[in-house]
Amino acid sequence: RISSPIFPTGATASATEMISNCEMHHRQGERVMPKNSTTDTDQRDICRTICKARCCRYVTIQIKAPKAKADFDELSWFLAHENISVYFEGRRWHVELHTRCKHLNGNNLCSIYETRPLVCRSYDVEACEYPARPKHDLQFDTQEEFDRWWAGKRERERRRRRRRAKAARSD
Repeated sequence: RISSPIFPTGATASATEMISNCEMHHRQGERVMPKNSTTDTDQRDICRTICKARCCRYVTIQIKAPKAKADFDELSWFLAHENISVYFEGRRWHVELHTRCKHLNGNNLCSIYETRPLVCRSYDVEACEYPARPKHDLQFDTQEEFDRWWAGKRERERRRRRRRAKAARSD
């Protein structure tokens, strides 16, 4: 039995009841995942049936913040490739590669679960982003989106420099 935030305080539910209740909340657009899973089996059932092992379908790599034009050109180049996103969150830039783990089987279960890497063992079901993608400060899924944003950023910088220069001349 599992304790859950979607049941009254102190109430418990079986994994099946938990999954059913979570699915109902997800259909209503809420981001509710069970807390305090007591067994690996419960967590595996939740991952398999509710979110379809979403965390096993991408890899995110933190990158240095772009400063020079060449850095921004490189981000645009990343986005010229399929299945790649770039995002900015909390003053940090990331490249996200949308790629399925080779150990994820057709039932959305890990085929090497008992010997899975530490990064997988450490991932908490409470961190699941189902049903929606996480919200980032900025996110680019295409080269065109990024290039429009970068052109706008350069234009805003030019205007800011002109205003400063004009203010300095009038002093």
